[in-house]
Amino acid sequence: MRKLPVLLFAVVLSAAVAATPLIAQDGEIPNPLAGPGAESLKRSQEKKVARAWRELTNGDVEESAKRISRARPGAAADLVRLQILLAQENAEASARLESFCNDHPGYAAAWLTLSLAAEKDGNEALAIEAARRVSSLWPSSPMAGRADDLYTLWVNGRITDAEDLLERGLPDEAITTLKAALALDPERDDIVLEIAEILVGMDDLEGAEAVLAEIGGRPDAIFLLGRIAEIRRRWQSAMELYTSLPKGFPGREESISRAQTRWRLTLLPAYARVAMDSKELTRSQLAVLLVSSQPRLKTLPGGDVPVMSDIVDEPGQRDIITVVRLGIMRADRRGHVFRPNEIVDAQTAAKAVDRTRILLGLPPCRWCPDLNVVGSDCHSIPSPADGDAVVRAMLDSTTGADQ
Repeated sequence: MRKLPVLLFAVVLSAAVAATPLIAQDGEIPNPLAGPGAESLKRSQEKKVARAWRELTNGDVEESAKRISRARPGAAADLVRLQILLAQENAEASARLESFCNDHPGYAAAWLTLSLAAEKDGNEALAIEAARRVSSLWPSSPMAGRADDLYTLWVNGRITDAEDLLERGLPDEAITTLKAALALDPERDDIVLEIAEILVGMDDLEGAEAVLAEIGGRPDAIFLLGRIAEIRRRWQSAMELYTSLPKGFPGREESISRAQTRWRLTLLPAYARVAMDSKELTRSQLAVLLVSSQPRLKTLPGGDVPVMSDIVDEPGQRDIITVVRLGIMRADRRGHVFRPNEIVDAQTAAKAVDRTRILLGLPPCRWCPDLNVVGSDCHSIPSPADGDAVVRAMLDSTTGADQ
């Protein structure tokens, strides 16, 4: 991660302070005589402070300390002394600077010094807070944008870093990075939401719910809670959550419809629910799930029904007849069998899903190229086929080859 320069003493400042007051550039020790809040000094005192500061910026800390020891006490001289402590990496420098700023709340150069010191110490929150005071006190200063620069680096930059970590398959590291950004701006609900989404992707549903509890009733948080309810198969809760969303919220209507359909599936006969939970779908179970998830299939016109002697005792006999009649699945017309107990592989299930969706006027699914690469806009069916994966593909109204 890129770091902003902190205290660079190699810059030679040659202009006379009395003639042209110097304004601190990014990373330099700010001029104690420049900017709002700087006290008016007699010529002799001003020269002592200016020379001590110039020695310090030239990197001669010892000479700077000698010169400032000859100056009378005052805000400008005291600030130089604190800047010297900072250059000497004194452990008390930041704390004393913070106290000094509180005693001189209108002194812009002091706040800028504190911001630099806090950055050096790794106290990012204080560095941004002090920089904001500089922006408020001294809006015309070249350093007025320092607070925004630090925020962009430590907050927005970390969000970008987290996205990169997530793409590299490092969700834990992404969450840690996002939490560091959130610590600097606890009001960023979008960061909270992103953390929750990552936790859902990691199957840490309880963790995601705990995180979402921090941002209350935001619509996008409610939407994610609805997704969590669906993952847990709590269809009634999912419907209630989706229904509470404002009308027009993206995905609201589709999600309500999907949750309602899923809820209706729980009211199906036991053999259909068994098919949904099956990790090794049979041909008979696949037919049952296709028709159960899209009952409109029963009303579609189709061809003739061949004789299938091996489905007489099948509980899903009518569903088998429907999918064969519509050409979604095939029967052996010569042998007059359907082979209902044969295990279905992923390719067979995917083809049956797409044929069904096309018949219903829905776009075919976008299938993930690999089982281990699953995205929000693609589906994956394992081999042997999984009942829940088939139902999810059948009910998804947002996927399609054209997306």
